[in-house]
Amino acid sequence: MKVVALISGGKDSCFNMMKCVSAGHKIVALANLRPAKADELDSYMYQTVGHQAIELYADAMELPLYRRTIRGSSLDTSRNYSVTEGDEVEDLYQLLYQIKEKEAIEAVSVGAILSDYQRVRVENVCQRLGLQPLAYLWRRDQESLLSEMIASDLNAILIKVAAFGLDPEKHLGKSLASMQPYLKQLSQKYGVHICGEGGEYETFTLDCPLFKKKIVIDESETVIHSADAFAPVGYLRFTKLHTEDKCIDAVARALPHGSCPCQSAIDKMTEEVEYADQAEDNQHKFTSYCDLSCHQGHVTPPSCSKRSLRGYQWISGINGLKSQDVGIEGQTLAAFTMLQDELKIYALEMKNIILVHLYVRNMEDFVSLNAVYRKYFNINPPARVCVQAPLPAGQLLQMDCFLHDWTEPLEEGCFRHKEALHVQSLSHWAPANIGPYSQAFKVEEQVFCAGQIALVPCTLHLVKAGPSVQTQLSISHVKKVLEAVIHNLTLAHVIQAHCYTTRRQDIGNIRAVWESMWRATEEEKDLLWESEIKLTPLLITVVPALPKDAAVEFHVTAVNDDPSRRTIWNSTTKAGCGTIECHTVLSADCTCASLSLSLVAHGDDLGNSDVKCITEEVCNAFVKATKTVEVKLVPQCARVFYKFSPSPVQEIVQGLEECFRSRLAESSPSVALVPVLDLPDSQILHLSCWLSL
Repeated sequence: MKVVALISGGKDSCFNMMKCVSAGHKIVALANLRPAKADELDSYMYQTVGHQAIELYADAMELPLYRRTIRGSSLDTSRNYSVTEGDEVEDLYQLLYQIKEKEAIEAVSVGAILSDYQRVRVENVCQRLGLQPLAYLWRRDQESLLSEMIASDLNAILIKVAAFGLDPEKHLGKSLASMQPYLKQLSQKYGVHICGEGGEYETFTLDCPLFKKKIVIDESETVIHSADAFAPVGYLRFTKLHTEDKCIDAVARALPHGSCPCQSAIDKMTEEVEYADQAEDNQHKFTSYCDLSCHQGHVTPPSCSKRSLRGYQWISGINGLKSQDVGIEGQTLAAFTMLQDELKIYALEMKNIILVHLYVRNMEDFVSLNAVYRKYFNINPPARVCVQAPLPAGQLLQMDCFLHDWTEPLEEGCFRHKEALHVQSLSHWAPANIGPYSQAFKVEEQVFCAGQIALVPCTLHLVKAGPSVQTQLSISHVKKVLEAVIHNLTLAHVIQAHCYTTRRQDIGNIRAVWESMWRATEEEKDLLWESEIKLTPLLITVVPALPKDAAVEFHVTAVNDDPSRRTIWNSTTKAGCGTIECHTVLSADCTCASLSLSLVAHGDDLGNSDVKCITEEVCNAFVKATKTVEVKLVPQCARVFYKFSPSPVQEIVQGLEECFRSRLAESSPSVALVPVLDLPDSQILHLSCWLSL
């Protein structure tokens, strides 16, 4: 892609340019926003110290430089930026608009490492201009990142210091390489961000492999901005500089430099041995499509759970069957009309949706469906899980929506805290969400993640590997998303875990990888709990297809509590010629719970068992589990996964919703019926339920 690089003169913007070139992109122009006053330092968005030397970047790189004076100020400082006249973000918009018109750019290089404030605003501008943000340093480990910068022949000096342990008289003008040991020491002793992400210091790059000329400082002066006794603030003011030619051969040899962090991580994952019965499994996968065309199934009208005390609510069974159009676009439009009608009944809006489970009959409809879907959501769309399912004949999609009414206060003057993680920049962190969904939604201490498949973050291509590596990479993405939402969150905080796969034979392997990575996370974090924590069970279902033809997709919900203090109940009861296995986990703070119930057949099916009796037994087990957990928790959504092939389970599934309503009265959950190709461990039905306070 043709890229414009946002440059401040600092190490981060410069090193991200290097990463862009290494990734195969072409830097065609440079962009910089300068302060209206010579030594203005109060911009929330932009590094302004050292701006006097920015003109030399154009000479050093032999590229056009576009500059604009910052006319606005930091007016909208909220987490989610909205277009605000007079805000300094609009200066960036105008600058990039001008460059796009003149240079036909497709992407923007931005050196953000940890600042959500900066990332969100750059992404906002890029989205409005149809540009792809490239932030390859985003959420990289800062110590290893600093080492990588120095090893890449990037020569930068400190030009501003503002932290305990940094002295303007001693440290300004020192090279980043010479300061690295001391910065590491400050990080270990006082928690200073080793890359300066907490504002501890700023740098100016004098040379790097991209420069055809190096920048030389002839004269400068130290300015003390604040003579604080503990953390004085000072900066260098450049008064005379020039550029010098470099050896052209050295420049040519310098790039690309280093390996891709994404590929390095993937290379560490061990590929599994292919199974001998792969051909047989693939035959099952494709012949099942023929059966789908005649699958009648059971379509239920939309159902809605009771709103919990903290404002949670599920609406399930949204479909587009009322549409006269048999195509996916028509059914998607009809589905959203149905959804909006349901929302009005409960005085809710689209902005209240925090998670969508989207089931499509044919994954080939995904692009067309998305084109309609994206029109209904704005800045921070809900997190989403999307899989193909053998829906009943004629039904092309089904949506189940989790909502939260954030306008209702917990107590007088106190409102619930809700945040979306919607990273749209390409990076080496985790897959960017360039589609109409967010990576996760956080409500108070609960995190609802989007489904994760094994995309290579810097390219958004599916990794070229088998199910084992795909499982590892997908779980790795889940870990990174959890950490980005709440810094101390780990896989141990997952209270509900679900994996969709396209091959039954991979189930054992998937479970082994999940358990291994779950336990490894705790060892890596060296966390100390009050007592031993128990592995979160993984629900696995086999479906016909996943986005981008992935082999696995992971979806989790996590709670920021003490996992060792969670309460767990397990029970097994007989049901005809089968058994009902129930597993329930209550969070340590008693604000939510995850309930998992399986109907296991002894033999090929339930034989001549009394279907009505089994339905009652499943319902009884579910009701008993919800009552055991906590009377104040409201069962929100009962997602019933069942084998779509004709069997008594079809009748059981159809009777469950009515049974729940009669037994649970006003607290009955919404019921989402999801046909799947297969379930593990002789299960013919699996019910997954989320309960909220």
